[in-house]
Amino acid sequence: MSASSLRGWMLGLALAVGSGVGSYLAVSHGQEAQKQRLEQVAEELSSLRKAVMARPPAPMPVQGGVAAGLPPAIQSGEARLAPADLDAIAARMVTQLQQSGAFESSDSSQREPQAPPAPPPLKPEQQQALARANSLVDRVLATGKLTMEDSQEIRRELAQLRSRAEADEVRRRIMVAINKNQLVPPESPEGLP
Repeated sequence: MSASSLRGWMLGLALAVGSGVGSYLAVSHGQEAQKQRLEQVAEELSSLRKAVMARPPAPMPVQGGVAAGLPPAIQSGEARLAPADLDAIAARMVTQLQQSGAFESSDSSQREPQAPPAPPPLKPEQQQALARANSLVDRVLATGKLTMEDSQEIRRELAQLRSRAEADEVRRRIMVAINKNQLVPPESPEGLP
């Protein structure tokens, strides 16, 4: 074996051993950190358990009060209700409330949702802006092409309507025409009004 190949072989062996040792150290360090975190969580859980157990028991309800009809073990907090028992209690409460008339209201307006108030009528300058925007859209639909300039003009007119349903209707007309391939939009998505 020549000296250069021996050096290369030794260098490769040293790199392999170094990589193996580095990997082992990294994994063992990660395992140690995970072990410490688990111990910390176990300590926190233990302290929480001690705090819960140290709480005083719930006060005994007055006989004939809210807990009427419940077994003493449940009243004292020593036992818990099963889900089926909770469902039975809920069904019984609904029945009693329905029989008592608690769900019925003398004022029927409370039960029916109120319609949102009608928006205020358009001001004269808003009506003119809406008319100009509609005529611009009509012109654009007739040509079949929406340019950036057309879009900017429509946007200027619609700015006076500020989130009104009328402005949304003008935009809807443009979108429907684009979706039906009756109108070619500008190249840029910012070009839509």
